[in-house]
Amino acid sequence: MQTAIVPPNSQELLAPLLASLPAASISPEPPTALLPLLSPILRQRVQLLSASSQDPWLSLLCYDSTNTSRLEQAVRSEGLEPHPVSGEVEVDWEYDVAIRYKRIDEETLQAQVSLREFGLNIKLVWCVGDEIGGGDGWRIGEVSVLDGSDTSWGGKTIPEAEDTFKARHLQTTIHLDTHHNTNGTSLLTPEDDGDDDDYWAQYDRTPSRTPAKHSPAPPAQENDLRAHADEDSYYAQYAGVQAAMDSHDPDEAQQNGDVETSLGRDEITTELQQHLSSHPELNPSHLAWSQPHDEAPTYTEEILHPRPASSTGSSGSDTVAKLEKRAAASHQSEVGIKQHISTSMKSLYRLARVSGIDRDEFERLVRTELDCLGLMDEDD
Repeated sequence: MQTAIVPPNSQELLAPLLASLPAASISPEPPTALLPLLSPILRQRVQLLSASSQDPWLSLLCYDSTNTSRLEQAVRSEGLEPHPVSGEVEVDWEYDVAIRYKRIDEETLQAQVSLREFGLNIKLVWCVGDEIGGGDGWRIGEVSVLDGSDTSWGGKTIPEAEDTFKARHLQTTIHLDTHHNTNGTSLLTPEDDGDDDDYWAQYDRTPSRTPAKHSPAPPAQENDLRAHADEDSYYAQYAGVQAAMDSHDPDEAQQNGDVETSLGRDEITTELQQHLSSHPELNPSHLAWSQPHDEAPTYTEEILHPRPASSTGSSGSDTVAKLEKRAAASHQSEVGIKQHISTSMKSLYRLARVSGIDRDEFERLVRTELDCLGLMDEDD
């Protein structure tokens, strides 16, 4: 059964808090007796953050960091000093305390306690099922300073706060229903459809920027033809590109004359031509199904190779230079590998000396590993 919500007992909740505020500005740890009076969220915030920091825990009571300095000034007030006899802060709980209530949502009810004598504003939260705090009841949710909007916050009683929340919720629901109904009517009205058609039709009637002879084809077909033309021109630029893996360079063959440096290209071409001459039925020009009689043949007897758009004029001297460059690179790689092995061995020996391994033991380990490499070579 849910506990009935009653006004908070300000003295029971706030007296321990006021007594601990002066020490909170210098102490990094909160008093254990105060933790059950805090809301579960604020309690967890104070416990976790104070355990990982040496700063005073007073700033943890306020979520707005801009009010931290004002809160520190407020707790230095002489009025917060405990009475020498009773040890409590002297407060007239019936006249010096103003309480207002506000329901935030269906599950959150807050109370704002204003202590004008000390310039403090304390928000309380109604908590349900708080076992550490002793069950359902009011808990301290935040401690801040007074500002000008405190008097207009919430209502004076709990029923007034509940009625305000219900009225605001009902007004929001009516507004949303009206908005949806209005939108639904506008979408189903034929007049609005006509307005939309007129709106989009004005773009069809917009004249072109540059006068031109319009094609009799519909605009959609013109766009398709233009797209195909752009695609054909895009791929056409690669028609004369020399393939990277093609061993035959036409420019190189032209410079070297009849001397071909490709791997067996002349022999393969000659053999293929002889084979086609001995078997005319395999010649593409004699295939009946390849081309109609009234059309020009599209096949040629020669093997076509793509030509590069531009040539660097490579020759035999370029080939020799490439081979020399490869040989120099191979020699440099071999020297680099040897230097790396030598440096690695020196580094391993230094590491062994630091670890207390003497030279004889290090040599024994190296020989053992070399013998293991011999076994690996035998397995391969």
